[in-house]
Amino acid sequence: MKLYWLKFGDVARLVEIAQSLSCLADGYHMKLLLMHAPHLCYGAYENGTLVGAILGVEYQNSATIKYCIVKKEYQNQGIGKRLLETFFGMVEATKSLSIHVQKEFVPLLERYGFVNVMEVGRFVNVGKVPPFHFTNAHAKELESHNFEAVVKKLDFETFGEDRSEFLFDEMDRNSSLKFALKEGFQHSSVINAKEVYLGPWQAHEKEDAHKMMRGVLYFRGLKKVFADIPLGMPHVVELYKEYNFEEKARFYHMHKGKCSVKFENIYAFSL
Repeated sequence: MKLYWLKFGDVARLVEIAQSLSCLADGYHMKLLLMHAPHLCYGAYENGTLVGAILGVEYQNSATIKYCIVKKEYQNQGIGKRLLETFFGMVEATKSLSIHVQKEFVPLLERYGFVNVMEVGRFVNVGKVPPFHFTNAHAKELESHNFEAVVKKLDFETFGEDRSEFLFDEMDRNSSLKFALKEGFQHSSVINAKEVYLGPWQAHEKEDAHKMMRGVLYFRGLKKVFADIPLGMPHVVELYKEYNFEEKARFYHMHKGKCSVKFENIYAFSL
């Protein structure tokens, strides 16, 4: 088993492995990680065949692991551990680390000094949209503010660092739908023929969040809409339930180092 830097030619195989593990896979997102942080994107190869990988991104003061996947028949052989330790070795010691993991991987991350700071629910709406009033005037209101300025200001407040370079690229794709109000922004994108991922989404005011929820369901409601949300924030959970989203999976937002995230602003995490 050998580890090498991932290449763009590996993306199709990465998506295949992720889908075999029932992970929400997005080739566009993986290519973006390879562009922004190639030094944090490694693959495990057995006889030249990719069988596992880790991909992440680095910001001003932190780094985030976005994907850590190992093909099922190669699990429990220490490959995931090697990928994680390689990733840790490439990140500056002063930077904090974060990752979303399933429950069974919590003990492994705890051995590396990570702590669980927030449970995360994957909520899905499968077209059961409740009736609501939405007009062209409402749509215009959601598009009438300076999107980039709102994102930069609010995301810095939420995460305590400038993440805008990667964030703007993440939200700049052909299928992107972007809304902004004075104190909130929302992004959603099509990840395959049937599914939409809602996020990142941040807001201060609950009424603004309602406006943006109605907007995304009005334009995207014929597809499955996925969102990963902080379960420790009752106002966020209540909003999703009000619009007939259902929790389908649960993860844990784990952090190593200083965590100053204002989860109350987060209505959906990035993919």
